[in-house]
Amino acid sequence: MGGPGLRMTLQTRLVLGALLADPAREIYGLEIVDATGLPPGTIYPIMARLESAGWVVSRWEEIDQHAAGRPRRRYYRLSSGQIDGAAQARLALAEADQRRRRGGRAAIVPKEAL
Repeated sequence: MGGPGLRMTLQTRLVLGALLADPAREIYGLEIVDATGLPPGTIYPIMARLESAGWVVSRWEEIDQHAAGRPRRRYYRLSSGQIDGAAQARLALAEADQRRRRGGRAAIVPKEAL
């Protein structure tokens, strides 16, 4: 389902941590920005990679943009189908933490783990 693997950069780990704060909850992009302190230009490419890997699913909000006075939001949540996004995220964070403790570089989660 994913590409060659997901690089577990600090930014990716922060995003996964924000999603894991309440794994079943849908969260939109600016909430992730607030939770991580990262800029939107960093968040959205990470979300696209996580979704491409099958760890995250998203949907567009259904609202009347004119009545709401704002653009519709894209909501994200960890997947729960064939791929358990929360389990994958926890495993990836644990592995990245072990590598960090050993002084290694950012972890790349192998495709087989996806």
